[in-house]
Amino acid sequence: MMDSVQVVDAFPEGTGVTEVLDSAMMGGGPVPTALCAASRLGARAGIIDRVGSDWAGDLIRHEYRVHGVNTEYLQFESGCRSSFGNVLVRRGDGERHIVFRAGNFTPLSTEELPREVLEQCSILHLNGRHWPACIEAARVVRESGGRVSFDGGAHRYDDKFLELLPMVDILVVAADFAAKLSGTNERHKQLEGLSQWGASVAGITNGSEGSWFMTVEGEYFHQPAFSVDPVVDTTGCGDVFHGAFLFAANRGDCWEGCAALASAAAACNAGALGGRGHLPTIAEAERYLA
Repeated sequence: MMDSVQVVDAFPEGTGVTEVLDSAMMGGGPVPTALCAASRLGARAGIIDRVGSDWAGDLIRHEYRVHGVNTEYLQFESGCRSSFGNVLVRRGDGERHIVFRAGNFTPLSTEELPREVLEQCSILHLNGRHWPACIEAARVVRESGGRVSFDGGAHRYDDKFLELLPMVDILVVAADFAAKLSGTNERHKQLEGLSQWGASVAGITNGSEGSWFMTVEGEYFHQPAFSVDPVVDTTGCGDVFHGAFLFAANRGDCWEGCAALASAAAACNAGALGGRGHLPTIAEAERYLA
């Protein structure tokens, strides 16, 4: 999807006129931004997706290529529109309000999946789009020896994900998703609820409060968020967190190391406007860890 990001003093209430203080246009979306973040850090990344054959679709492909993400399996559907979001960012604290228009392209079918690519995939990152093709993709990757990652975003919980969770190796979700899945607001019980699905690591992210993790061996740890001054925009920070976490996991870091690098990368991105406003290099992210 494409994002139009606009900075305002306060979110509008009712009718009126709101001045935009700064703006940017860039690609967005949970999995796409995670892939761009991982690629920026040094991973080989590619997207399997479909968009509309409109101006936004062309920009989406361009954004992937700018960040080094392979677009060979990005399809365009004639006569359809791509997803587009208007992101209002509050200047004082970087919080945002999103107005979203979904694309009307056809979801990918299981028959359209590039199985030869999935069979060579080391980590497949999903957030549930193109259902049920994502179920089949996860099955192919797992059977071929790869790992499956799932991003359970805030306000995106759906009971259908219960079919996917037993195939997930890296399960990192937003606090809102964890609460809905587990039926509790107690963090440790949420992690226990996530862990019952058998993932190698389960985690919960919650912005400035940091993230919490439990491994399959039962080890528990908390990763604090890194301080950012000033916070410009929190858009995409969770997506960048996922991308950096997967980059670190793919190179063999311990889970604590994955979480630390992910937190550092998210902090870098919070200091610039837009969900991909500052995707850090590995050197930039590691400065936070020195």
